[in-house]
Amino acid sequence: MKIALQADFWSFSILALLGVTLLYVLQFYSLKYISATEGSVIINFHAIFAMLLSALLLKEPLNKLKVAGVFVAFFGVVVITIRSITGTTMNFAEPLGVLMMMATALCWASYSVYGKKILQKYSTQVTTSCVFLLGTIYLIPFAMSEGELSSIASSSPIVWLSVIFLAIPSSVVSYILWNKLIQEIDVTKVLVSLYLIPIPTAILSYIILGETITYSVIAGAGLIIAGVYLTESSRGNPI
Repeated sequence: MKIALQADFWSFSILALLGVTLLYVLQFYSLKYISATEGSVIINFHAIFAMLLSALLLKEPLNKLKVAGVFVAFFGVVVITIRSITGTTMNFAEPLGVLMMMATALCWASYSVYGKKILQKYSTQVTTSCVFLLGTIYLIPFAMSEGELSSIASSSPIVWLSVIFLAIPSSVVSYILWNKLIQEIDVTKVLVSLYLIPIPTAILSYIILGETITYSVIAGAGLIIAGVYLTESSRGNPI
C-alpha cells in the first residue's frame, strides 16, 4: 500500500488541489467581488461541467433525459435565488469574481470526475485522508499571505468550535460520504442531487428565521425536483 501511495502521489496532489486548495481559495476570494447569492447560482454550474467531463473522460452515458434534467434543476436553483440579486449594481471587479466562482465549479466537477478514477484503486477513507492532508499543506502559503496567523491563538472558544464543526462533520465526514457516492453512482447524478439543497434551506429559514416562502421558491423547488428526477431516472441510451 505504501509503495502504491507513493506512486500515486501526483494523482492525490491533483485531487487535493482541485478538491481542497484551489476550490476554497477561488471560492473565498471570489466572494470579495460578488454577493453570496450570485455565488450560489454560479457555483451550481458544477453539475453541467461534470456532465460534460464524465461523458468525455469516464464514458458515462449522456442522453436527452440526463441533459434536460441537469438544466431544468439548474434553472430551478436560479429561480429560487435570483430574487435576491435583483436591484444590485455591478462593480468593475465583479466579472473577476464571476470567473473565479466559475473556476470553483469547474474544480469541484473535475475533482468528482477524476476522483472516481482514483476511487477504483483506493478506499474512500484512504483517498479522503490523502486529499485533505495534501490539500491542507498546499493551503499554508495562502493562509500565510493573509498575515493574520497570530490571531489564531487568541481566538474564542466559539471560533474554535466553529472551525472544528467545519473541519470534521462539514468537511471530512462529508467528503468520505461524497467519495463513496461517486465511487458507486454516475458523477452527474450525484452532483445534480446538490440542487436539492435550497429546498430544505428555504424550509428551515421559514421555521427558524421566519422568512417567507414565496411563489418563486415553490416554483424553483418544483423545477429542481423535476430536474433531479429526470436525471436520476435517465438510462444509458445516448443522445
